[in-house]
Amino acid sequence: MRMKLLVTGLDFLIPWCGDYIKSAEAVCTSDCSEENLSRMVADCDAILYMQAKSYPITRKIIDSAKKLRFIQSAGVGYEKIDLVAAMENGVVVMNMPTGTTVSVAEHAIALILACAKNLLKGHQNIREGGWRVWDFGLELDGKTLGIVGFGKIGQETAKRMKAFNMQLLVYDPLIHDDQIAHSGWKKVDLPTLLKESDIVTLHCPLTKETRGLIGAKELAVMKQSSILVNTARGEVVDEKALIEALKSGKLKCAGLDTFAIEPIESDSPLLRLENVILTPHMAVQTTDAIMRFMQANGEQVENALNGTYANVVNPEVLGKLACS
Repeated sequence: MRMKLLVTGLDFLIPWCGDYIKSAEAVCTSDCSEENLSRMVADCDAILYMQAKSYPITRKIIDSAKKLRFIQSAGVGYEKIDLVAAMENGVVVMNMPTGTTVSVAEHAIALILACAKNLLKGHQNIREGGWRVWDFGLELDGKTLGIVGFGKIGQETAKRMKAFNMQLLVYDPLIHDDQIAHSGWKKVDLPTLLKESDIVTLHCPLTKETRGLIGAKELAVMKQSSILVNTARGEVVDEKALIEALKSGKLKCAGLDTFAIEPIESDSPLLRLENVILTPHMAVQTTDAIMRFMQANGEQVENALNGTYANVVNPEVLGKLACS
């Protein structure tokens, strides 16, 4: 009998991905409620977890699966998948750390420039019949950029921002000092990075260590009228503290592509602030990135259906499977 793949978060599987999946029938659903996914996963061999919206893969969903072998997160993040339940059920969890790297790095840079140059205020001013915005912009030349998280996206961002003749500081406890120094950048602790940077851009994954990493205490040590950009995960930043920092003028501007709750709530104070630029978690949404990303997902899922796993985030399960 042919295997069955549950694709969550989509009404249909994009051909760029589906063309590579030959060993299973794909069944798609955009209803990501726990009740629906628990029902649909019952006879499925695998899940392709599309993050088109914010929803969890809970213990109930995983426990409901009678023969689930793996869950493939279609993106970098897997924080909403219950890894403990996956481990207990012998389910391999994989992610896709490449494919969208360049697009996210470019989007972060776009937000940096938009914040520094008051682009949104200028755009709105001219649409309303004006001709001048009297808030001065920021010249990047000679300024200091702090990069929090120096994985693939952080490195791509650093490489491109070097062209602006900026001084680059990096905070990432998981990256060896020599790797950063070899690139010509400087590794520092988080308080030093926040204190010395004119612009801070976040590129770390969401973990128990990074949840709320940038809170009131961290924002307080940042330079007056500095800029914060987040294309990582919304929960890395304490939104309430960020809103207060923006209201008080502590921060010049923030550029946000991710939020604690997505879609952003209609009554969020962020929607009423002039010194924030908001985009709807769209950093990955370029034609080039999506084609590359979906192809890589299709290939990785097909390989996993045939017993070859890659980018496993709970490798202890492989040992458990080998002993069974």
